[in-house]
Amino acid sequence: MTRATAPVIGALALLATGMVAAPVEAQAATLGRVCMFEAPRGAYGAGHAAFAIRDRGDTRHWIYGSFGSTNDAPVAGWIKGGSWESVRRHFISVRDKDHDNARYYTRYRCVNTRDGDLKRAQSWYTTVKNRGYNVATNNCLHMSMAVFKGYSEILRKDTRLKSATRWTPNDYYKDVLPAARWEVSHSL
Repeated sequence: MTRATAPVIGALALLATGMVAAPVEAQAATLGRVCMFEAPRGAYGAGHAAFAIRDRGDTRHWIYGSFGSTNDAPVAGWIKGGSWESVRRHFISVRDKDHDNARYYTRYRCVNTRDGDLKRAQSWYTTVKNRGYNVATNNCLHMSMAVFKGYSEILRKDTRLKSATRWTPNDYYKDVLPAARWEVSHSL
């Protein structure tokens, strides 16, 4: 036996006895995920946006909410937590008081992100809500985008996600989100 093979044999013996563990392959971190829910007939045809974001620490838990619609809550906004099934169930159940009680939210788009901080997203929700509703500068689209960008630094720095000002929720959903490579629209 040569001197060079002795250390290799020794290392193999240690591995075989369990005294040294083989290197563990790195596991990918759980991706963050955000979804914008859309009510195309909301706000007299300009649309209405709501948000949902997944907790990276507990991928079965989401927070979701809205701001400025009287169809699903007061104008001041609301936020809830639950499973993806509860998110979908809520948005499917909201009825449109202005259109024969039809389904209010009808579609959503999502995107994954390599980061995400649920507490920071909740903080941004509170900050935007405390500013009060303003149709031009602090509406449902502003709040949803603030929550998304509060959650993810990657989304905050994505220049394809334009300022919500001067966009209707319908146009932002239809034009800006696809240009920023969000998933195709899913029907509720």
